[in-house]
Amino acid sequence: MKKATNALTGPAREAVIGIAAGVLVALSLPPFGWWPLGCFGLASVAAALPGLGLARRLVLGAGWGLAQFAIGIAWTEQFSAYGFVVLLIVCAAFTCLSTSIVPTGRDWTVTVGLPASVMLVTWARDRFPLHGFPLAGTELGQAAGPLEWAVKLGGGLLLSGETALVGVGLALVAKAVYRRAKGNSRQSRESPSRTGRDTGARLPALAVVVACALPLAGWLSPSGAGRRLSPLRVALVQGGGPLGTRAINTDPAVVFNRQLSESAGLKRPLNLVVWPEGMLQADTPFQYSAQAGQVAALARRLSATVVAGVVQNLSSTKYLNEAAAWSPAGSVVATYVKNHLVPFGEYIPDRPLLSKYFNVADVPRDAIPGHSPAFMSTPAAPLGVLISYEVFFGARARSGVRAGGQLLVVPTDDASYRGTQVVGQELAAARLRAVETGRWLVLVSPTGYSEVVRPDGVVEKRSSLSVATVLEATVGRRTGRTVFVELGDKPFVLGASGLWLAATVCGVAGGRIRRSKRSKTPSEGRVSTWRNRRV
Repeated sequence: MKKATNALTGPAREAVIGIAAGVLVALSLPPFGWWPLGCFGLASVAAALPGLGLARRLVLGAGWGLAQFAIGIAWTEQFSAYGFVVLLIVCAAFTCLSTSIVPTGRDWTVTVGLPASVMLVTWARDRFPLHGFPLAGTELGQAAGPLEWAVKLGGGLLLSGETALVGVGLALVAKAVYRRAKGNSRQSRESPSRTGRDTGARLPALAVVVACALPLAGWLSPSGAGRRLSPLRVALVQGGGPLGTRAINTDPAVVFNRQLSESAGLKRPLNLVVWPEGMLQADTPFQYSAQAGQVAALARRLSATVVAGVVQNLSSTKYLNEAAAWSPAGSVVATYVKNHLVPFGEYIPDRPLLSKYFNVADVPRDAIPGHSPAFMSTPAAPLGVLISYEVFFGARARSGVRAGGQLLVVPTDDASYRGTQVVGQELAAARLRAVETGRWLVLVSPTGYSEVVRPDGVVEKRSSLSVATVLEATVGRRTGRTVFVELGDKPFVLGASGLWLAATVCGVAGGRIRRSKRSKTPSEGRVSTWRNRRV
């Protein structure tokens, strides 16, 4: 056993630790949802970092990223094995960046530098490349745990840093307990740079206090309630159908008729009816289509506002992915065009080039992105609207609330995905958006999950997968602002940048001072004697 342990040295050790950490973080994500494992995964990374050189930090980050995302984005393989490999490499490159920029000279530099670097890299990953890919992010694993309250302050960005900070705290506490148990061992006397003089009681205690303070401060911060308004009676219509079916292989009329059939049983009083994404498809202006007339009749019958997803084909190569609102009088009163589009799902980047080498027939048209806040003014209430993929981006929900949205509405279409991995992560994102903004959130999909989420992140109602379902609920309208809605995440990006820079500069300066002190001797003879003693 001892020989086997000693054999695991150098980069192999970091690779194994990184892979173990990545697996733990992946298991914190839906559909597994064991949120404490995310903290333990980052604790493994934090424990391994002190004293590591750049090459071994890269190995650690690569193992972490490859394991986390091989599990977290496994669903992409069903669409393209090549795409899965490319995404895996890109995502792992970000975790490599996280570990490579952490200053590792001392325990305290890791304590400050790891959460800061995780936040900065999360910010970058949410934006680059192709406007970001936040699925399987560490913060999604914390949507079911007590750390989620941090999002009221700094959104998912701060929650990712909070998760890393808890991991650092766990690593420091474990290290302090181990050193206390070992006492003044020979390793403690001979390796001060690795075990550190700063790993006594103060540093672990400080890390734990700050890690506990952030979610507590979020919980105590403004709730977003605002003035008291009358609630809304909302119906979410899930038409049903099999999972794993793609739009190009599905008759749009069949999907629409499922929605219409399930809506036939709705009864007054209702204020708002929500259909999923892409339920109406039109080659001419959709307002004049027969399907739009049937939706208008539904709105008039119920004397309610109806919001439904629309695919408006503009040409043989372009389309709009929209949400439209019909008033109780049956007229279209508002539309919102999806801003955050899914690359390789709703459009092909650089289509002329890629079409020479790959089959892009599964995405025959490119969607045109909108550029407005995520907002629609409707007779039922001013709504923040996030279409499908947009629910993973906190900035989109924030824009809708800042524009006046009193309720978040998420029409989505998850029928293409088999299993519960994507829909589970979408639910986690919906919970974070509700807490971030202090708003009720309703999400509706043709095949599920459809759900009603309270402003505290609790899922009040949720449908089953594939079956036709109508969820009815009374939801509140809110007008206040949380800290996140007021400030966004920019202050926390700047704060993380400042902390990382301070830790890096101090770590480098401290290392030079220590090396300088070791090299100072009164004579060459004494230098030789000192060196002989060290050897």
